[in-house]
Amino acid sequence: MVSWWDLKGRGVHDYGADNNNTVTAPEEIAKDHENKGSLLPDGQLRVHFIDVGQGDAILIQTPEKNVLIDGGERGSTAVNYIQSQGITGLDLVIGTHPHSDHIGGLINVLQLLPVGEIIDPGVVHTTKTFENYLTLIDKKDIKFTVGRTGLKRDLGGGAVMQILHPSSPSSARLNDASIVARVVFGSVSFLFTGDAESAAETEILNSGCDLTGTILKVGHHGSRKATTRAFLNAVKPEIAVIMCGRDNTYGYPHKETLGRLGKAGADVYRTDKEGTIVITTDGVGYTVKQNRNPTGE
Repeated sequence: MVSWWDLKGRGVHDYGADNNNTVTAPEEIAKDHENKGSLLPDGQLRVHFIDVGQGDAILIQTPEKNVLIDGGERGSTAVNYIQSQGITGLDLVIGTHPHSDHIGGLINVLQLLPVGEIIDPGVVHTTKTFENYLTLIDKKDIKFTVGRTGLKRDLGGGAVMQILHPSSPSSARLNDASIVARVVFGSVSFLFTGDAESAAETEILNSGCDLTGTILKVGHHGSRKATTRAFLNAVKPEIAVIMCGRDNTYGYPHKETLGRLGKAGADVYRTDKEGTIVITTDGVGYTVKQNRNPTGE
């Protein structure tokens, strides 16, 4: 059995924030991954909120890199969609936290596509899915980085990603251990929140970091436990994307969350209603496309 500690022992890269709350990746991590496949033209960034049912899977394309945040539940939906975009490898994969509706599909991704680096919050979970995920990372000798507040990655083409959370996650609160990442491209920014709930949002607010996000991936599938009024006041989203399954048993998105988003003035898009949602930006404006077919065809 491979544990997170085994990965740490073989050379996990854990870069904490310095006094300026800024981290620059070593050159060997920042360099381009060789097997990227399809990339965007210069001056564009595209984010695909892939309809994987009850779960998260988000593909980010820049002129230089392909990045995946989460992969939904175990299955081939996410990897099939990625391959349908002509992508043959990923520079970076982020597993926001160990729940199966976020990392399950990453197993299929890692089996079929070369990956340059994985960023993970480094919290322990005891499920077979999590064990299989770690085992595959170890077997393929993928660079494994523990994501902490202040970590940055240059995504190329002018796009920069910074991790805003977590700083000291606990296995006792896996949702609030979620990696929260902000991607900036020109004057347009995206905030990806995993399953972070109100406690994590409060920590981020108290950190004083720039939280503004033109597009917000709503936390925890639209649960009432996330997306507080204070958090929305800081983010000021124009677009809010909720990723959840049709007729899911949790009742997501909760009406309280939808009410808060409405008061914040955000236009709401939902994968359970619109299917896969693709946002393309030139760094100034953006377009939103909806596609019910999960393969993008």
